[in-house]
Amino acid sequence: MKSVLFWSVLALSILGGTRQADAQKTKDQEYRHVIVTLTSGEKVEGYVKRGWHAESSHFKKSNYSFKMTPTPDAKETLKYTADDVQSIDYTEKYEDNPDGIRWEAHQLALPSIANRYNTVRRLMCVEKVGENATVYWWKAWDVTTDGRGTRRTLRTYYGIRFHDEGEEGDIVYTYMLVNSVLLKDKKPGLKEYYKNWFKGVEGKEHKKEAKTDVAWILDMYDAYLKSLAG
Repeated sequence: MKSVLFWSVLALSILGGTRQADAQKTKDQEYRHVIVTLTSGEKVEGYVKRGWHAESSHFKKSNYSFKMTPTPDAKETLKYTADDVQSIDYTEKYEDNPDGIRWEAHQLALPSIANRYNTVRRLMCVEKVGENATVYWWKAWDVTTDGRGTRRTLRTYYGIRFHDEGEEGDIVYTYMLVNSVLLKDKKPGLKEYYKNWFKGVEGKEHKKEAKTDVAWILDMYDAYLKSLAG
């Protein structure tokens, strides 16, 4: 009888330990836990198995496609692309990011010789949401060729999406493009305002802000809109 009791207790202990281990394993995988909102509005919950990030996109388009599973240890996978989704929200929250990490799919302005207004749909991470615009960041490979051959460098880019563009307001522009002629028709005078933002006495303060706050361009755009209103 004692033998039977011993093995019963042992079995329960092993079962309890297995459940605890499984629970811990699931908890350890929460950093992959996301809620994906599709373009249809449907929400799909799961765990990222292969991400869209540039670091893992040596042989495919960065910030475009990814795979996820319904549970941390599931075998079946679902594949989505930036064309399929509106946003990806990580469920795990952090002290320095209480709202959680959110990626959104938008049209990225990518001018070419053939088409100045060319865009591609890509995933980008929300850095800061302002009253009149939102700032995003993403990483991409910068390919350069010189006498020593071709080099690939991973770079972080920042871009801005203007809230007042109506149905056309799905485009994200890198900061460099804001300081170009690309927006001269949509945002008359913005290029010049951008350049003057860093000039004069106030310009020195703006330069300091730009070094410590990557979302400085939101203040610049707010000021630009106020200047138009007179």
